Amino acid sequence: MRRRLFGISCALAVLALALGPAAPPARAQLPAPPPVIVPAPPPAIVPALPVSIADKIDPALLELMQANPLAQLPVIVEMQEPLPPFIGAPNVNRALEALDLLRVYGIPVAALSLIDAAAGFANAAGIDALSLVPTVAFIHHDATVGPQPSAAPPVPPATPDQVSGVYPRVVRADKVWQQGIAGGGVTVAILDSGVAADADLVQPDNRILASVNFADQRLTSDPRDPGGHGTHIAGIVAGNGTRSGGEFIGIAPQANVVDVRVLGNTGSGRISSVVRGIEWVLAHRAAYNIRVINLSFGAPARLPYRLDPMSAAVEIAWRRGLVVVAASGNGGPQRDTVETPGIDPYVITVGATDDRGTLGRGDDMLAWFSAWGSADSNAKPDLVAPGRRIVSLRVPGSALDTLFPDRVVVAQNGSTYFRLTGTSMATAVVSGAAALLLAGRPNLTPNQVKALLVGTTQPYGEDSGQVLPDPIADGSGLLNVYAATIAVPCDAAPDPGLLPGGFLVGMLFSPTPVPCANRGLRPADGFARALYPVLFGSPLQWNDPLFGGIFWSLLTWDTLVWNSVAWDNFAWDSVAWDSVAWDSIAWDSVAWDSIAWDAFTLD
Repeated sequence: MRRRLFGISCALAVLALALGPAAPPARAQLPAPPPVIVPAPPPAIVPALPVSIADKIDPALLELMQANPLAQLPVIVEMQEPLPPFIGAPNVNRALEALDLLRVYGIPVAALSLIDAAAGFANAAGIDALSLVPTVAFIHHDATVGPQPSAAPPVPPATPDQVSGVYPRVVRADKVWQQGIAGGGVTVAILDSGVAADADLVQPDNRILASVNFADQRLTSDPRDPGGHGTHIAGIVAGNGTRSGGEFIGIAPQANVVDVRVLGNTGSGRISSVVRGIEWVLAHRAAYNIRVINLSFGAPARLPYRLDPMSAAVEIAWRRGLVVVAASGNGGPQRDTVETPGIDPYVITVGATDDRGTLGRGDDMLAWFSAWGSADSNAKPDLVAPGRRIVSLRVPGSALDTLFPDRVVVAQNGSTYFRLTGTSMATAVVSGAAALLLAGRPNLTPNQVKALLVGTTQPYGEDSGQVLPDPIADGSGLLNVYAATIAVPCDAAPDPGLLPGGFLVGMLFSPTPVPCANRGLRPADGFARALYPVLFGSPLQWNDPLFGGIFWSLLTWDTLVWNSVAWDNFAWDSVAWDSVAWDSIAWDSVAWDSIAWDAFTLD
């Protein structure tokens, strides 16, 4: 898709005039757009190119517009980057501008300052009008997100009575516990349907540090998790087995969690709710020592990751020091079925195995439902973890508990738990593993955590007879958290505890660092736009000094057109992210209390 190259105001005016006469009659009934003042920038070396208005509208949204032009459709209006001089919090200003545009052309719902956007509703005529506003970069379909159901297996790979409470030992988390590391002090943000106050999370100490809701109106009579999915995920990450007498334990049983509810009572939500939840996590990461975000859900990937708003959001979180773990989805065994945000190359994307309820890994299989491959040709998932018939916490009376009473599991002491299947469960296993890593080595960066987890996996399935559909279908292999905790991370400073020969007290590991992760990647467009005020003024380094026949070394921030051509050539790995001007961005600054999702029929 050809992207707009902004920077020459006369080109924008000509474009608007050229498209005006072709507007449908419905536009004539709309109020005139608010005046848009675009300061004329200095002459740029990169020429501006014409762009089709259709290029600014999500193809999935175009289909819905054509099917029902009068319907109020859920949208996210993403703005162009602000122009210098930057006043106040430019991301908030841009988000509020988007909200004002929705007041004119649709129905506003909430600002999304994380990605310089706003969410709301608009019909076909309104969306067309929004696309004509020069400061609007892209109009997304605010699609439904949630745990995706899997197709029935062609041949059930296990007998119905097999359940997995052994998954911590399958991924060797128990050996990490023996080193005195169980996730203490590290907090995992569970973005899901809520987290109920189960004894395995609140006894002997309450490890649910906070609970917020961006999904719907939470009634006081409701449990914290009316769906039941989020609590199950939290138990896989951090359940300590209090109710079961230690029979069913999560991966990091001393880790803390924060409950960020982004899925409603039916188990589904909106992309905008997820973005808002991530923004809250960024704003409160220091207060609760949040180091990991768990996203055990997804939405069909209709756009490349570069155009995807959830990809932009998770990349911003990643650059701020948060490890983001996302599910690949349950759309397998076909290829190119990974969901967003799992399609994003930066995050840790997790597929699922079936551990057959046994400790041995030789009979394990890649789960038939585990999605793999992406249209962007990113090798996804990054690794796999147990995800079939996983036993974890139950929320009595929740939606899942009511729908699937046959999935209740009774512990030896009579307490009840619940079993679920999906890459959602596997994702929680890896989030718990990341918490263990960070508890032992708190200075690890997200890139180092990914490198350690992906670079130390273990083989499996040698006795199962299974032939994978493709070598990339299970990423680098099955999670081995013990090996990850004792491996040397990429870009690590010399470890003073490392003795000659590669020995660390009580442990043996290879002194060769694992391969680095996330090198040479190009971020999503929304990330690049949102981070423009943060990066402005920093050293400009380019991958190719003559890329596209342009003398990039002659460019300065005053002459640079910040668009897809520049983003392709910008040396993103050269940025010192710890020292950029993050203070220019205001997190969690726009009130969410006024959301009115319940007033509309959501698809």
